[in-house]
Amino acid sequence: MTDSSSIVRSESLLGRLVALILFIGLSLGLVLPKLAGAGFLLLSLIAIVWLATHRPFRNAGLDRNEKLLFLAVIVFVGVWVLAWLGHGMHPAGWNEISGIARLLLILPLYLFLRQVNGLLKAWWAGLATGAVLAGFYAIGFAIWSDPVDWYPRASGPTNPIYFGGIVLAFGVMLLPRLTARDLAAASRLFFALAIVLALTASALSGSRGGWLALPAVLGLYLLWLGTLKSALWRYGLPAAFILVALIITFSPALPMAERFSEGALAVVTLASGETSIEPVGRRWELWKVAFELFRENPLFGVGPGVYPAAVEQHVMAGWLPPVMIEYNHPHNQYLSALLVAGLPGLLSLILLFLLPATRGLALLRSGLETTREVGWCGLAIMTIFAIMAFSESLFERNIGIVWFALFAAVIPALARSGRREALSGHRPVRQHSLSVIMISKNEADRIEFGLKSVHKWADEIVVLDSGSTDTTVEICRRYTDKVEVTDWPGFGAQKQRALERAAGTWVLSLDADEVVSDELKTEIDTILSGQGTVFAGYRLPWSTRAFGGHLQFGRWTRAPLRLFLRKKGRFTDVAVHEKVVLDGEPTPGLLEGPLHHDVFRDLRHAQAKLSYYARLQSRERYDSGKRCRWPGPWLRAMANFVDNYFINAAFLDGRPGWTMSWLYAWYTFEKYQQLRRLGRNPPKAD
Repeated sequence: MTDSSSIVRSESLLGRLVALILFIGLSLGLVLPKLAGAGFLLLSLIAIVWLATHRPFRNAGLDRNEKLLFLAVIVFVGVWVLAWLGHGMHPAGWNEISGIARLLLILPLYLFLRQVNGLLKAWWAGLATGAVLAGFYAIGFAIWSDPVDWYPRASGPTNPIYFGGIVLAFGVMLLPRLTARDLAAASRLFFALAIVLALTASALSGSRGGWLALPAVLGLYLLWLGTLKSALWRYGLPAAFILVALIITFSPALPMAERFSEGALAVVTLASGETSIEPVGRRWELWKVAFELFRENPLFGVGPGVYPAAVEQHVMAGWLPPVMIEYNHPHNQYLSALLVAGLPGLLSLILLFLLPATRGLALLRSGLETTREVGWCGLAIMTIFAIMAFSESLFERNIGIVWFALFAAVIPALARSGRREALSGHRPVRQHSLSVIMISKNEADRIEFGLKSVHKWADEIVVLDSGSTDTTVEICRRYTDKVEVTDWPGFGAQKQRALERAAGTWVLSLDADEVVSDELKTEIDTILSGQGTVFAGYRLPWSTRAFGGHLQFGRWTRAPLRLFLRKKGRFTDVAVHEKVVLDGEPTPGLLEGPLHHDVFRDLRHAQAKLSYYARLQSRERYDSGKRCRWPGPWLRAMANFVDNYFINAAFLDGRPGWTMSWLYAWYTFEKYQQLRRLGRNPPKAD
């Protein structure tokens, strides 16, 4: 966990200042021009100064999720800059590049905010207050405003698209607060009011892009966050949300119903081959111009700054009406990315949306309620942004960059700092008993580290040894009297035996090469103290150590299911790569504390271990009826290497990541090569 000397306390002057800026930016940024941008830039400036002057913290490493966030931002900005340089540094493209480059402020802002305690209160209060003020602002706009460019649509500080989409996101992100435990009735009522006013403000804006995201977001609630709620909250909350949205949408006093009708009519008109002057029709014409440019260079695009000139040429030629000359982007971020940088641009954009969204999805499986709520915010806002991007070029307007960057930095920082605060202080007393089970054979050189990590912490330790010839059994008996020597029936069967000997309500399954970190123990104690046992089991993230490196990427760094209710779990009966199955339970939870995994002693041990696993797996696959032909082993080995080294980003781990990637590719080759041999020379029946 983070060094306590670098924490910005909530009661400190700096902590209070940051919380105030965040609250003001969220609560007033939708109704006062440029306030959200000013808040974002001020927080970024504070972050840069703090990072530059706080020397001990500058050397702190990044974890896996932080590296992925940084990778997504840097790759996206880098692709746009390279496209501008590679296409001749078009003068008109400089404004686009300078705007996109501001996304880099996500990096220092996140690094700083993750060290600040006490921001969750400012976050929730800011969202709720911002939704309420935006709602009253939009109602007042509809009643008293004079005709303007966007009349009768409430426009907020910039235009209806962002005002309506962002305020809708505020309301959606507030959904889990309605079901939060230990929340006062008055606070719950205020959050409900904020959600209703957020929907009202969004409807008065007439912005359709955000509303098109509602089915997807509510579907995610039903499938993920809602599964942890009672049936009333799981189904009733989305139903109530939809009911309010429908009432608001089809109210004759609001522009949303008319906007949807106009959009549907425009789609019908376009489908019949005619033109439409409705915004949907205008977008269609803009998209056609974009596709024409994209076809000139589909691989790498045409670079920033080219599109406005192309629209102007179409207007001058009479192919587009004069009003279209004011459009300097295609109103579609995906098309913008393709235009500027081709396929690399599109892929980098998808990565920018996908990585924060998947991080938010993972946080929904946390055992801590506060972390799950923040995770929902990350998943919801990225889903809304990704769908809005189909009808708006988000990053070609300053306000789009500001709101995206603010959410992309603040939400994961809140998850990090909120979890730290929840686990800080005295370790809570467990309300449920815990058994640790292990199996062993000739592990004398390393099993003691794992036993020490759980000694006097777990309520019992059960070890089944399968005939060690070294001092493994003697070492185990120093830490527990529940050591038994048995035969060897296979990995799955042996672990099931150990499970059947455990007496605790909860079971933690460890291998002899694993060590439970203090951070993980604190997290488990918090879960088993009655504050978070909403799942029947939890996955524990491996912190893999091998070949002199700390590996954070590749499939060897996955999070296996190891902590579970004894009466719910069982081991699969397989020769190797056994796993825990939760009977009748949905997807398990996910803890964040590392389970240290010293997977190989050295290269020779790695090759021997993987070769043994390859033999077991090939025979198991053969017995189940699977076969392999040439060039299957080679193709599967290459696919395995690409999957680990590139797709799962093992290249970020340097030389150890390279070594592990080719080792597992070799293991895959051996597994299928032996399966091929078994098919050609079947083993004799026993």
